[in-house]
Amino acid sequence: MESIWLAYCAEGVYGRVRAEVRKRDARARIARVNSVEGAVQLGRACAAADVHVVFGCDSQAVATTVAGMAFVRQSLDGVEVLVIADGCDAPSIAHLLRTGATEVIATGASEDAQVRSEDSTTLEACMEPDEFPQRTGEIALVRDDMVPLEELWPPLDEPDDAEWPEDVSIMSPPVAELRDGAPAGGEEAASDLREVAARAGTRSVAHAATGTHRAPLVTVVSGRGGVGKTTLVAALAASSARAGLRAAVLDLDLMFGDLPAVLGAETRKGLEGLVAHECDDFIAECDVEATAMRVGPGLTLWGPLTEGEKAELFGTPIEQLIEVLRGAADVIYADTSNNWGDAAAVAIGACDRCLIVGGSGETSGSSAAAVVSLAARLGVPATRMTSVFNRLGGRGCGEEEALRFEMGTSLRSRVRIADGGEDVRGMLSFGKLDALVAGNSAFAESVRTFAAQLLGELGCSVDKRLMAASPQGETRGTKFRLPWRKRSGGAR
Repeated sequence: MESIWLAYCAEGVYGRVRAEVRKRDARARIARVNSVEGAVQLGRACAAADVHVVFGCDSQAVATTVAGMAFVRQSLDGVEVLVIADGCDAPSIAHLLRTGATEVIATGASEDAQVRSEDSTTLEACMEPDEFPQRTGEIALVRDDMVPLEELWPPLDEPDDAEWPEDVSIMSPPVAELRDGAPAGGEEAASDLREVAARAGTRSVAHAATGTHRAPLVTVVSGRGGVGKTTLVAALAASSARAGLRAAVLDLDLMFGDLPAVLGAETRKGLEGLVAHECDDFIAECDVEATAMRVGPGLTLWGPLTEGEKAELFGTPIEQLIEVLRGAADVIYADTSNNWGDAAAVAIGACDRCLIVGGSGETSGSSAAAVVSLAARLGVPATRMTSVFNRLGGRGCGEEEALRFEMGTSLRSRVRIADGGEDVRGMLSFGKLDALVAGNSAFAESVRTFAAQLLGELGCSVDKRLMAASPQGETRGTKFRLPWRKRSGGAR
């Protein structure tokens, strides 16, 4: 059977890709494509042949390659995926193997291998090399309260001080006004969550394949309320910001979300601004600025709505907002409601990791199983899901309950978060989230450990020393920005 290899790689890596393919089959036909979607379309067209897909990536394109492999494996059954990893370290290679690569060839960056071949078929003949900005720059070992906030996150409410990236405008139909109780104009409203999630997943992969900076999205879900899902989202985001990343948080419980209170946002802003300022069929910079609530250095929040009855109209705006934040943040966390609407479906379909959170109760295992089943039907593979048993050690949250929940999810990736007790509830009520995650409690240590593991798997560069607890007796001033843009030196 004729062997066809579909190569998706940058110009400078193609020589090494071609050489590896020729070692396997000297008569192989090679088609170099300019997108993952192009590889899938060509693979389907060549279904009668022996089709293989090969990715060429460097150390900065691991996350993009993982997303591309997931899309290929979902679209082409049984296809062999080869990755030529140029200059990648051992953890990156292991991550590629865990996430779908059939084989990974680790190479060095040698210019003599950059060969062009005239007997290969090249689609869209020219493809720009992958260029990725650093996710984080030099990270100071001490997070000084007097470090200007602008150094950790370009200001969203001061556009004159920072230039918004040119590639973050997301073209899609505007949110339609209501006519006779139904959206009119633009796209027709999707009645099936699977359709919404599939569209978001396709757009996310297409965005990843462009070779631009792409922040990973972590979506947190549960089958019932009261399991500490919102607290976990806030703690993970605070840990990420503390480690030097720009963390964006989305409260997608659009009707009754309370993340602004949990995170201690000074002024609450609703997501209605995404519609009010929409123009020219895409979300502009002013849309994102108008709805952003900056909590502290590196930590910014969007949502929920102040008019919750409009929740069903915000599937498309949330989809657009996520794509904008892919290019502006380092990591995105999305909290969801127990009843999934279009906004939740968008975040689940586009996510790089789906955390299924549960806790005590006889039905925790069955509700978790239902969540996993629904997420799978929305297109999330089990390899992108993690079960998180929360409040381990608390009342009714012992080893037996944890095992029941984990058996219900039947996921290989499992995490347990220790109970924080009254300390967590008390500190959250006073908005001391940063002090909470920096403490020495079992809850803080388990959150920081999980955050470091999660961020590493998603390809985010962090200084692990910043994930450690603050030294005993250290006093930390507030990191929160006051409404009049001055800093307070005292404790919050």
